[in-house]
Amino acid sequence: MTTPALPVLTLKAHRDEALMRGHPWIFSRAIRDPKPTLAPGELVDVQDAAGTFIARGYYHPQTDIAVRVLTRDPAASIDAAFLAQRIQQARALRAPLERDPRTDAYRVINAEGDFLPGVIVDRYADVLVVQISTAGMERLTPALVEALRTVLEPTAIVLRNDVNARAREGLARERTRLAWGDTPPLVAIQENGLRFTVDVWTGQKTGFFLDQRDKRQALQKYAPGARVLNAFSYTGGFGIAAGVAGAAHITSVDQSGPVIAHARDQFALNGLDPAAHEFLVGDAFAYLEKWATGDERFDIVILDPPAFAKTLQARPQALRAYRRLNMLGMRVLAPGGLLVTCSCSGAVSMDDFSANVQEAAQRLGRPVQSAETFTHGLDHPVLLAMPEGGYLKVLFCRVP
Repeated sequence: MTTPALPVLTLKAHRDEALMRGHPWIFSRAIRDPKPTLAPGELVDVQDAAGTFIARGYYHPQTDIAVRVLTRDPAASIDAAFLAQRIQQARALRAPLERDPRTDAYRVINAEGDFLPGVIVDRYADVLVVQISTAGMERLTPALVEALRTVLEPTAIVLRNDVNARAREGLARERTRLAWGDTPPLVAIQENGLRFTVDVWTGQKTGFFLDQRDKRQALQKYAPGARVLNAFSYTGGFGIAAGVAGAAHITSVDQSGPVIAHARDQFALNGLDPAAHEFLVGDAFAYLEKWATGDERFDIVILDPPAFAKTLQARPQALRAYRRLNMLGMRVLAPGGLLVTCSCSGAVSMDDFSANVQEAAQRLGRPVQSAETFTHGLDHPVLLAMPEGGYLKVLFCRVP
């Protein structure tokens, strides 16, 4: 079958270097012949200044990121078969997770990191949750659903197109809806043998923070006998990991009452008596301020806040917020305790974040040792040609 001819965009001279290094974005200022009449998300071919084909992707005439590359093969048809091949490639990377009988929740597609820009797909047991953030992938939704059904054979596919990033592409935030099958709001999963229920309809992100799976497991070796503070606890993931590993007492703090109620239920689901632990609804900063001026101290303090910086412009303010938070965390930490501090702000690099933690310790006159450093797990791959695709930084620090 012959692939129909696509509109062609030509780059300015010497504006294809990043693309040739493997970066999947083409910015509008690099295009010599923009085509403002094309529909957002329309498929296009891209050629260099000499007229040689270099990429095929989808185009948005009104955004700074004009083209997101799908393939560099001029013979490729962008259809359900193409998407299924990409999903198979992503699945092969996650084979260790697929083989693990103790884990059935992980990210299946990580956007550009899996060569499918504009979409993430998370697996919760037999339910797939899909989040689409670009006009190009929005147009490919029917083919994507078909490919996911073919390759992964889920019982349900839930569309969670409720992210603010859609507005940049001229897309509306949508109510959660089913694209295939049927599922209740709460889906039971396993993670490293721990049991959770995930709200795939209204929970944060796609329902669970899958990117912290390996950090929750790493925490367990420090937990026996410890008093643990899990600030920004959400539904209790870190606290449950610590409790099952033998933590003496866990304090969970989140600003949402329903989320804290869900955390209590999940403690019980894992054989932990919620009455033996503490669940607090309120602002984590306020609780930390109160404890810092009192006598309350913890052997392990976990700080996993929401992103403080989603743009480069917000970076200075975010660094101030991280410094304040890390200082408070250290002040409520018992001598020699473990600080687990996290940043999911893409505009803050690992070097920025490490320096920030060091500055917080310096201001308190305390040394700090980095025991372990984490970024993403194997189900959240990042292209080396696109380091800005990385966002997660986690430091396990001993603070004497």
